[in-house]
Amino acid sequence: MKLQLWPLVMLLSLMSFNGLAQQLSYPELQVTPRASARIKLEIRAEAGHAWTSYMPVQISALSTLAAASMMGSSVDTEKDENEVSPKIGMVFGAAWLGATVWASMKYRPYRKSFSKYKKYPKKTKRQQLTFERLAEEELSSLRTLGKRIRWFSFVTNLVAAGYMQSSAKEDSDGQRVSGVAALLAFGPLFFNFHWEDVANEQDKYKKKIYAPVAMTPIIQDPFTLARATGVNLLFTF
Repeated sequence: MKLQLWPLVMLLSLMSFNGLAQQLSYPELQVTPRASARIKLEIRAEAGHAWTSYMPVQISALSTLAAASMMGSSVDTEKDENEVSPKIGMVFGAAWLGATVWASMKYRPYRKSFSKYKKYPKKTKRQQLTFERLAEEELSSLRTLGKRIRWFSFVTNLVAAGYMQSSAKEDSDGQRVSGVAALLAFGPLFFNFHWEDVANEQDKYKKKIYAPVAMTPIIQDPFTLARATGVNLLFTF
């Protein structure tokens, strides 16, 4: 009786693939570095990123303030509502500048996130999985916060600059500076916060966990030379 090996090979391949699939069902535990470890790493570096992270927003805010300060004699007084435009520019510019300076000095989101969950139990696999998913949620929420800050800065400074430009006299210094402020309001849209880059990189690391791809090559029995379709894995990293 001839021994058929290919069914055994196929069975072993399927069992190996099933075991690997079970491991890959929890990519939060397979990714390197894990989300919790990434937060710890960022705690050490976030003070160094604090002042540069808000620079596009601060430049936009400063340009809005500068335009508002130069609007004095440039306001078209034919309409009473035009006199309010420099005050709006001052309020928006000063608010953004003050908020970002405070955040640069005091706001440390990674330290705050780590402090929130560092005492969570991590003994069982289920607890570890929960901890990593909470850490991923923190990274994702910071990315969302960064996007909202950039867009809100863009909208408010653009509205303020546009209002000042429309209320200024034709071909005046106030009108020209307000135009520059309107252009600089787009700046934050082109520069991500460091929080966004970290979350995007972590997502890429997680996707690489699924790099092993199932294949179905032709397996040949060395004794009978019979061929059959089997299961194989290709690892691409």
